[in-house]
Amino acid sequence: MKKKINIIIACCSLLLASCNDWLTQNDENVMNGDQTYSSISSISSVAANLYSRLNYPQDFSTDVESYDMTCWDEACNNSAYYTFAGNKNQDYRSYYDYDLVRSANLHIQSLQTIISQSIPVENQKYFMAEARYIRAYIYFTLVSRMGGVPIITEVQEYTLNPITLARPRNTEVEVYDFICKELDESLDDLNLATTGITSRATKGSALALKCRAMLYAGTIAYNNDKNAAKGLNLPSGATGISKSKANEYLQKSLDAYFELKKMGRYSLYKANANQANNYTDLFIKKAGNPEIIFSRDYDGQNFLNGFTARAICSAMKPSAKSGSQINPVLNLVESYENVSTHIAEAINPYNGDNQIESMGTASSKLDYKIYDKPEDIFAGRDPRLSGTVIYPGSSFRGSTLDFQAGLAVKTASGYDFKSAPDMESYQDPTKGFYNGVQMTGTEGPHKSSTNVCHSGFLQRKYVDTAAGSEAAGASTVSYIVFRYGEVLLNTAEAAFYLSQNGVASYEGQNTRQLALDCINEIRVRAGGSTFAITDAELNLDRIINERKIELAFEDHRYNDLKRWRIADEIWNNDSNSPTAMLYGLWPYKIYAPSDPSIDGKWIYRKVKLDHRSGPIYFDLKMYYATYPINKGNPYVEPNPNH
Repeated sequence: MKKKINIIIACCSLLLASCNDWLTQNDENVMNGDQTYSSISSISSVAANLYSRLNYPQDFSTDVESYDMTCWDEACNNSAYYTFAGNKNQDYRSYYDYDLVRSANLHIQSLQTIISQSIPVENQKYFMAEARYIRAYIYFTLVSRMGGVPIITEVQEYTLNPITLARPRNTEVEVYDFICKELDESLDDLNLATTGITSRATKGSALALKCRAMLYAGTIAYNNDKNAAKGLNLPSGATGISKSKANEYLQKSLDAYFELKKMGRYSLYKANANQANNYTDLFIKKAGNPEIIFSRDYDGQNFLNGFTARAICSAMKPSAKSGSQINPVLNLVESYENVSTHIAEAINPYNGDNQIESMGTASSKLDYKIYDKPEDIFAGRDPRLSGTVIYPGSSFRGSTLDFQAGLAVKTASGYDFKSAPDMESYQDPTKGFYNGVQMTGTEGPHKSSTNVCHSGFLQRKYVDTAAGSEAAGASTVSYIVFRYGEVLLNTAEAAFYLSQNGVASYEGQNTRQLALDCINEIRVRAGGSTFAITDAELNLDRIINERKIELAFEDHRYNDLKRWRIADEIWNNDSNSPTAMLYGLWPYKIYAPSDPSIDGKWIYRKVKLDHRSGPIYFDLKMYYATYPINKGNPYVEPNPNH
C-alpha cells in the first residue's frame, strides 16, 4: 500500500508527551504507507491523528457556543441563551463520521499487513489494541447518538457508484456487543502501555469505556417500557434494546469496574485535607492524579486551551470580549445537598413563600431575608458546590470576587434597586454610583451587557488557577474523558438496577451494598463520613442527583437524562415548569445609612433569566438524532419520531 498518510506533528507531540520512549515520535515528514509503518514513532503519529479526530463534546479549543454545558440546565452563556427551534432539535448531536471509521480501519489493516517486522512484537500488539480501542470509541459515539449503525470493519475503497458501499443498519444491540467485544479482546495488549499514561489507550481507559457503554446499553434495556411508550423502538431493532438484555449489560458494566479496581492504578483524588480543594484540584492538576484515566491534553502553545480565557471572572479576564462566558444557573446550585440533612433544599431568600422575580424589577415590597455576608446563603452545602461554582463571597486565586447586582436602597415600604446602566460604566462616577456608593460589582450580575455574569454564578471547575493561563489559549488544563469518580457512579447505578431486577449478588458482592458503597466513596470524599447515606436513603432519585452534581460540566447530564428516558419530561417546553426554565440568584447590598442594623448587609433576589427566549425543549426526536437518509443508502430507515 502506497497511500500518502499525513502525519500531524503538533497533535502528535502533545498527545504522546506522557508516554515512554517507545510510544513517542518525532518524525515530521509525509510518508508512504510502507515507510509510515516501518517505525514506532511514525505509527504513533498515525494514532495521534486518529485521537485528534475523535469527537469530544467539551473541546476546550473551541468557542464557548459549542460547549454543551451552556445548552441545558447546568449553565447559560453570557449573551443570547441557547434554545432550540424547529428541526434544530432532531439534528442536535447528529454524528455520522464514517471517514473516521475508514481511517481507523485503514490503520488496522496496515498494522495487519505492512507493519515492519523489525518492530518488537510487544509494540505491534499494543498498536493493534490501541487502534481497536479508538474504533470502539468511535462506534460508541455513533450508537449513543444515532442508535444502530452499520458495523464496517474493512477498508471500503471509494467508488463512482457509492451504492455498492451501502450497508443496512446493524441493531443497537449488535453495535453495543461489537464495542464490548473489541474492548475485551484488546485489554491484555493495552496493558503493555506505561503506567500513568492518560492521553493514549490503556487497559484502564478501555475498561472505563466498557463500564460506561455497558451502563448505557443496560439502561436503555432497563427502560424498555418507556422506550415503547415514547415510540423509540424500531421494529428492525436499529433502535431499542429488549428488557431481557438489561442484566447482561449491567453485569458487564460491573465486570469492567471489578477489573479496573483489581489493577490498583486508579483511585479518587484526595491530595488535600480540604474537601472542596480536592474536588477543584482534581480537574486542574494532572501530575500524579490517580483519578484521571483518559484525557485530552493541551500545552497552551501548539494545542491551545481557551476555556479559562472564556470562563474566567471579569476581574481577571484578558480582554473586553473574554471572561464570564459560562454562567452556572440556580437550577444546578440548588441540587447540592445540605451536608447535615442530606437534603437538596431550594434556596429561599424570602421570609415566606419563595418568589421568582424579573431581572429588570426596579423596586419591591417583598420581605427579604437579610444576610451579614453574601456567602451565608450557601452555608452548609455540599463542598462540591464551591469546587464547581464561584458564588457570591467566593475567592479565586486568592482574591474575593465582587458579585453585586446593585444597591437595595431601603424605603418606607421596601427597596428600590439601583444598578449601573451597563457594565462598561459600572465604575463611572457619573453613572455607576449612588450617593457616592458604587452600585454594581465587577462581576455583576447584570442584565444588559455581555461578558459579565447573568446568573449570579461563575464556573470554577476546569478554570485554570495558574497565573497567565487566562491569556488566549494559554491554559494547560486537560479535558478529562474518563475518570475513576465516574466509574464509581456507573457501578453504583448498574448495581442498583441489578438489585431492583432481582439479582441480589454478583461475583460475590451484594448488589445493593455495592451501589451504596460506591455512592458513599464519592460522598465521603466530598463531605466527610457524616455525608455518607444509609441504605434507606438509596434510591434512583439519589443516584440521578449524585450524577448531576459530581459530574456537572463533564458532558453527562444530557446523555444521562436521555438514557433514563426522562429528558422530555424534565425539559418539557413548559414556561411554568421549574425544570424547564432557568433561574439566577442576584445579590444586592443594602443601602440604609439611617439604619445601621441593616446598612451594608445583603439580600438576594431569585430571578428568571430573561435572555432565554423560552423554556428548555427536548423533543422526542432527540432521543435518537437525525439519521442521514439522503446519502444514497437504500437500506437506511429514519430514526423514531422523525
